[in-house]
Amino acid sequence: MKIKTVHIVVAALVIIAAVLAYESISSDICPYLRVSEVTNEGAQVGEKVKILGSVVNTPTGWGEEGLDFELTEGNATIAVTYTGSLSQNVKKGQEVGAIGVLDAPDHVTATKLDIKCASKYE
Repeated sequence: MKIKTVHIVVAALVIIAAVLAYESISSDICPYLRVSEVTNEGAQVGEKVKILGSVVNTPTGWGEEGLDFELTEGNATIAVTYTGSLSQNVKKGQEVGAIGVLDAPDHVTATKLDIKCASKYE
């Protein structure tokens, strides 16, 4: 039985599509890390991270590099510079997920924020 060139091309395209699909969603599958997990356990600098914490200080405005604020959890604090567009205000005490690159052990440059909305039932 002879394998046709068309079958080989189709199989290669299916494999390439599967690899590209995996690469595009793999970074969104990883769970959020708490601030203490990043600062205490030492996530790798340069690594893409998803950090969840409470806002320490309400940002007053955009700086030269973006919107600067800090996230905390317990005694651990990490500085965040957000460079994306802001659809909601970030307020003190609000739980926020910052998705970006860890620039230093205590700083992340975020390109996306997941802002938890307050529940009317709390």
